[in-house]
Amino acid sequence: MGSTSSMSRENKKKQLKRQIVPSGHPYEEDSREVLHNAHRRVVRKRLLIILILIILAGAAALALYQYDRYHSFADYQVIWERSLLGEAQEAAAQGEGSFCEYRDFGEGVLKYTKDGASYLDAQGRVVWVQSYEMKAPVISINGDYAAIGDQQGNNIYICDKTGCIGQATTLLPILQVSVSAHGVVTALQEDAKASWIYYYERDGRAMELWVKSLLSGDGYPVAISLSPSGTQLLTSYMYLDQGMIKCKIVFYNFSLGKNDPNRVVGIFFPADLGDAMAGSVRFLDDSKAVIFTDKGLQFFSTRVETSPELVKQVPVEEDIRSISSTQEYVGIVTDNVEGEDPYRLKISKTRARRYSMLPLIFNIQALTLTEI
Repeated sequence: MGSTSSMSRENKKKQLKRQIVPSGHPYEEDSREVLHNAHRRVVRKRLLIILILIILAGAAALALYQYDRYHSFADYQVIWERSLLGEAQEAAAQGEGSFCEYRDFGEGVLKYTKDGASYLDAQGRVVWVQSYEMKAPVISINGDYAAIGDQQGNNIYICDKTGCIGQATTLLPILQVSVSAHGVVTALQEDAKASWIYYYERDGRAMELWVKSLLSGDGYPVAISLSPSGTQLLTSYMYLDQGMIKCKIVFYNFSLGKNDPNRVVGIFFPADLGDAMAGSVRFLDDSKAVIFTDKGLQFFSTRVETSPELVKQVPVEEDIRSISSTQEYVGIVTDNVEGEDPYRLKISKTRARRYSMLPLIFNIQALTLTEI
């Protein structure tokens, strides 16, 4: 009886199983198929989401590029205003003479004359005033630091947004000054036989770093520029070669630990420069520099500090009247050979190694030339 009851129960279980899982469709195979289809649906859904996100990111990047490249401003707002004419008349009355220049500095403007300098903040308020006496002040600004030197004199004032933080006195007459974004200053000086580029701390103390150039061999330095870090120095030299005046560009690096005080890491001769004459040189940041020549712009990369590279030349056929630069843009004002306006502003973008002139060119009716 017991075995008969057990067999009866087993038969009932088998019948019930056949009713739930019909013949020809095994339960295990159906389960695997269901799981496989579910996995495929999840994968397709994820791929679709990723594709949509990529499309949206590409559309956003394209929109930002178009906005950055072609957007034009139609309105502006005056934040503060000061009468330069009134200040010039006041300066003349106080004996400062007619020399009075303004430069962008910090969040405001740096005013400098032969008798002193003052910093005006973004609201037009005078933050500090530094008095001095100079015959021909020359200035260099890099970030939040400014160096004001007396051309053909011997004094350099080093300032930041809080005021004068150092004063350097040179033994030889000063020709040019250049300051880094950390306040380190170089001064181009000369005597009868050679030119010297000396380094100074931001408090004015002389550093044991210099570059000597013999006029009879190395040439005459006409422009210098310090990198923001202060470790790289860029110089343009003019020299005589078989009675012809030629130009060469020299890169120095003072962070490599060499014993040689020159520390030359790159020299570019007329063949590299297209026989151009470089009158101004500037570091845009620690890895990019621009050379302003009589034939256009030349962009250099110092990403590899021991091997500077000429990466782009932008020819300019018109005469260059004025220059300006930031980390991302280089602007030049040239004569306008087309149309009625006498001048034209051209802008070159320096990001992403393109270094190409933007298609947007502004014609200018009038131009006041200032030394930049």
